[in-house]
Amino acid sequence: MSRWVRLLAALATLSLPGTYLAAQIDFVRRHSPGIAPAKYWLPQLTRIWLPGMAATLIFALGAFALHRRARGD
Repeated sequence: MSRWVRLLAALATLSLPGTYLAAQIDFVRRHSPGIAPAKYWLPQLTRIWLPGMAATLIFALGAFALHRRARGD
């Protein structure tokens, strides 16, 4: 397996828990009793979850494509 495939696979694997951790930190910072959940869920979704999941998907697809290309499939 090439170095690039391993690097992209590692980035995909690490970006998923990194996104979760960032969302949890943001939740703790923004949440306080009496505030409607929509006030912090929508910004968290658009600024943390969507970019994090997109990065994970891009890294994973890149690793998969490079792996398939190296095998000759």
